[in-house]
Amino acid sequence: MLKMFNIRPESKGVPCPEGCRAVRFSGDTDVPAWIDICKDGEQALIDRYSDGFAVFDRELIHIDGPDPYRDTWFIECDGKKIATFTAVPNMWSTGMGYIHMVACKQAYRGRGIGKFMADYALKILTDIGKERVFLLTSTGRLAALSVYIKAGFVAADDGRTPEESEEQLRLWQGVVNTLGLPSIDFLTFEGDYKTTIYPDNVH
Repeated sequence: MLKMFNIRPESKGVPCPEGCRAVRFSGDTDVPAWIDICKDGEQALIDRYSDGFAVFDRELIHIDGPDPYRDTWFIECDGKKIATFTAVPNMWSTGMGYIHMVACKQAYRGRGIGKFMADYALKILTDIGKERVFLLTSTGRLAALSVYIKAGFVAADDGRTPEESEEQLRLWQGVVNTLGLPSIDFLTFEGDYKTTIYPDNVH
């Protein structure tokens, strides 16, 4: 997993793509739509458990932070729920905002929906006074990583040991190289500046 911080979160007012709108999670009848989106957009996570309802329960109910009725949103396009995100005001009792369970159906990617969701989540969290926002993602989500970086997120050390920290640095070096980034700041686990990562060919 990769951890990212936005230590100066700010919404840029990214518009919702034409024909789409953001709507809140409204109850149990929305759970199948959430599962359907996650199965399409986050297959590996759904496959990890016995069924999608177990994932919903694990990720949005029996966890310290999110309340789906308060925090979970859908993007509707063409009258269908096609993407989802959860903007948590206090994840794991850290007091920090957290962007959680972001997924978009593959057929609707490339339309700016991910960019809108990241920005709208920041708006929700900054509107309630959150001065730090973090998220967890992975090296396999390069498109999402690019979106988050453009939204102001930087890399963070999620290692608990020196060896894990070295591995985190190596993973982020790969992201910088693969995405062709000029550099990215690398923060400590707590969100303080640690170093800056440059491409391997820059000395």
